[in-house]
Amino acid sequence: MRTLSALLFDIRFQFRHGFYYAYLLVTLLYVVMLKSIPAEAGRFVTVLIVFSDPAVLGFFFIGGIILMEKSQNTLESLFVTPFSIHEYIAAKVLSLTLIALAACFGILTVAFGKGFNPVPLFLGVLLSSFLFTLLGLVLAVRSRTLNGFLLTSPLYTIVFFLPALDYLGIYSSAFLSLIPSSAAIMLIKSSFVPTQASSLLTSTIVLCAWTALAYLWAYRSFYRHIILRIGGHR
Repeated sequence: MRTLSALLFDIRFQFRHGFYYAYLLVTLLYVVMLKSIPAEAGRFVTVLIVFSDPAVLGFFFIGGIILMEKSQNTLESLFVTPFSIHEYIAAKVLSLTLIALAACFGILTVAFGKGFNPVPLFLGVLLSSFLFTLLGLVLAVRSRTLNGFLLTSPLYTIVFFLPALDYLGIYSSAFLSLIPSSAAIMLIKSSFVPTQASSLLTSTIVLCAWTALAYLWAYRSFYRHIILRIGGHR
């Protein structure tokens, strides 16, 4: 129940601060761009847009939110209550993932109608949003300022964007397939291209495993850099 209350609070917070309005505008801009190019090229570009959108949204938005809460001493007052780290992380990750899902499905529905498979799209966006949002949390709790967060973020994210080189035909290597975002791109691409169920299942399992590892890292980072510093125990 506390997780649901926290989720609803975060959604209202994001509405008040214009997150949804900003992404509505971004979604409309993407749709206009995709409508102005041939359908085949639009599908190719859409995979990159959908892949990068939840990554950028989750990673940077959660960084900004946590750093703002740190500067306002919100976390100190929050964690003297029974509210747990698990509930805090779940609410943040789910609320930002809802925006990512709404934006990505909005783009594809308006641009392509029913001409895409929603199942791999949902899995790709959901799991990649989980992963990148958790990674953003890991960095945010270690950062003292927003500028510091922005300066160090490329060190955390650049490797996860390397599989896009393979998708673009620029560079191909077996190493790239080991990066979890390669599985995300495959799932998103499968929204337009029929793919074997075994490949979809493998990519889903890979992303789930990486997300679980990222969650453990995020939990421990939050406990070490936030809870221990305010004298709490969770």
